[in-house]
Amino acid sequence: MCVLAASLGALLVGCLFPQDDTLLDDVPRFMNRPPRIIETLVAPQERIIRDFGGSRCELAFEVAVEDPDVDDRIKVHWFIDYNPQDPRGPYREIPLTNNGEARRPDRGTLRINLASANSELSTPGQHLVEALVSDAELTERQPESRVVNLPDGGTIIDPGFVVSYAWVVNTVPGNCR
Repeated sequence: MCVLAASLGALLVGCLFPQDDTLLDDVPRFMNRPPRIIETLVAPQERIIRDFGGSRCELAFEVAVEDPDVDDRIKVHWFIDYNPQDPRGPYREIPLTNNGEARRPDRGTLRINLASANSELSTPGQHLVEALVSDAELTERQPESRVVNLPDGGTIIDPGFVVSYAWVVNTVPGNCR
C-alpha cells in the first residue's frame, strides 16, 4: 500500500504543465472608471426649484466632479428640456480643467438669467435642467467606447461613462423683464 502511494505521488510530480515564460513589456493599463459628481458640492442643493422668476431672476447650476482616472478629459454637457422624440445636442458643453488630480479644480457651471433675450427657462411652467458628466464623447447622450490594442495583438473595449444630475425648475411670471 505504501509502495502504491509513493508511486502515485511520483507520477503526479512528473506531470507538470509547461508554463508560459513571456514577460510583460509594460504593466497593463487600468480599464476606464466612471467620473463622479460630488453631490455635497452641487448648486443649487434643492432639486426642485419653485417660483423661478417670482423672487429671483437668475440661477447658477454647478457640478463639482472627480475622476480616479486623472488623465481623462471630462466634459459637462448641459441639457434643458431634453426630448428623446426630438433629440438635440446639448445646450452647452463645458470642458473641465485637468490638473492631474482626481478632483477637478473648476466646476461645470450654467447660468440662466430670465432677463436675457431668449432665455431657455423663460416660458412659464416646469423645465428639466440636466448636467451629464462624461469622460468620453457622447452620441445621443450615450458614451462612446474605445478599442484598445493590446501588446499581444488582441483588442479590448474600454467603456466610456456618463453620470447625471438633474433639477426641476418651475418658472412663474414675474418682474424679470
